[in-house]
Amino acid sequence: MSRQLQCLWIIVAVSLGACATAPKTIRTPVAGPPVLAAVQNVDQYVGERVRWGGTIVAVENQRTETWIQVVARRLQRGGRPIDSSTTTGRFLAQVPGFLEPEEYQRGREITVLGTLTKGVTRDIGKFPYQLPVVQVDDLYLWQPLHEFDPYFHSPYFWGPFYDPWWPHRPFYRYPRHRHPHRRHR
Repeated sequence: MSRQLQCLWIIVAVSLGACATAPKTIRTPVAGPPVLAAVQNVDQYVGERVRWGGTIVAVENQRTETWIQVVARRLQRGGRPIDSSTTTGRFLAQVPGFLEPEEYQRGREITVLGTLTKGVTRDIGKFPYQLPVVQVDDLYLWQPLHEFDPYFHSPYFWGPFYDPWWPHRPFYRYPRHRHPHRRHR
């Protein structure tokens, strides 16, 4: 491999590494954390460090803290919740201070790092549900992913010979392109 190509690969790798947006504490997995599905009895796991994430369901601002109810999802290697239809349960994130409900809206993805403290029973519909509570040390609200439609956004469909009506326009009807400064007969 040539020296220039090696330098190019190093520049690309460093550039992509700089694109990581989440803090290092969120990106780094916790060693041996209990998974939410295994936490049936919260009292056995009080004091354990966890890194959990998912989709926000509700935000409740109290006098000195904010409670975020989260539908848990598995996390990718970088800490972002995997957008899937499967869930591992729900949990409550207890964050000190005030969080803006308009910013932490229903449906946004969040990852929290903290300590399991207790279990709280909340009604989901009419069903009483035991939710583990995470005292949050660090959290990250992920930016929404934008949908990408490759047909309309691909640069390969645009160019000097592109004609969006090509299959519907007969060849003989193409306008003749004339140079504005030349005389045409």
